[in-house]
Amino acid sequence: MNKHTFGKLFSFVVLLILASCKSKVDYLARAESELQQEDYLGAIVEINSLLAQGDSSCKAFQIRASGFRRIQKFRKSIEDLQYAVKKWPDCHDASLELARALADSGDTVQAVRVLQKINFLSGRIGAEVWIEKSKIHYYQDAFDQTLAELNEAIRRDSNYHLSWYYRGYLHSRFFDEDRSSGTSIQRFLDFDKAIADFSKSISLDPKFPDAWFQRGIVYLNQFKPEKGLPDLEQAIKLYPKYSYYYFGRAEYYMREGKFKLALEDLEMATKLNPEDLMASELLQAAKDSLNSK
Repeated sequence: MNKHTFGKLFSFVVLLILASCKSKVDYLARAESELQQEDYLGAIVEINSLLAQGDSSCKAFQIRASGFRRIQKFRKSIEDLQYAVKKWPDCHDASLELARALADSGDTVQAVRVLQKINFLSGRIGAEVWIEKSKIHYYQDAFDQTLAELNEAIRRDSNYHLSWYYRGYLHSRFFDEDRSSGTSIQRFLDFDKAIADFSKSISLDPKFPDAWFQRGIVYLNQFKPEKGLPDLEQAIKLYPKYSYYYFGRAEYYMREGKFKLALEDLEMATKLNPEDLMASELLQAAKDSLNSK
């Protein structure tokens, strides 16, 4: 073999190696990243590409199902998860995600049944099981049960920031979201306990913005703006694209008669979420208040 032929052969081998390396895309890692970035359709597409190559795992079906759940394709989500649970019985993450998909679809009875099968788990996933139970019972206005389940979540994993966060959330409510319970939830209202729980959540995960926001709101309800406003600012710093944080701060500014500051926050809130009717209405109220001065 002469040098010219050897050189051509060597170049061809190198190109094959490079092409082989280039084709080995980590679709699973890319899907996980896109799911975290709330690109749910992107995550689904990545998993579809993975499955098309013949690769499959419980994690792949779980990620795709989570993407389907977030875009409210509940039937597709449940189908993926039921398949995963059947094929990989020890894949408890899939069972947990199945319970979430069932609950989000409105089938809370079946969701609880799924959770009951894995309520023996400990650690982080064990805490998540009890948190999911507490969410279901919270929306059913069963607040005693909700509190007991959140206490159990903390017992399963006291280092999990969400366990403390959700208990703090319960202790900070004047009303539940749909106000279906009237004032009965106020029996659990305790600002000091809420602040303690939110503070614990923050200490475990300082980058979790909603714990900062909720603690800030509690401080404002205690007439402590010197503590509350910095917490709201930190929440916005951590998640500047979430319109609700600007809306929450604007509500405080409106109550204090600081209409210009409220207007700035509400303009940002409506820019981030043009479909938020409450923010649009409060924005008009802020404009009217400024014009009447």
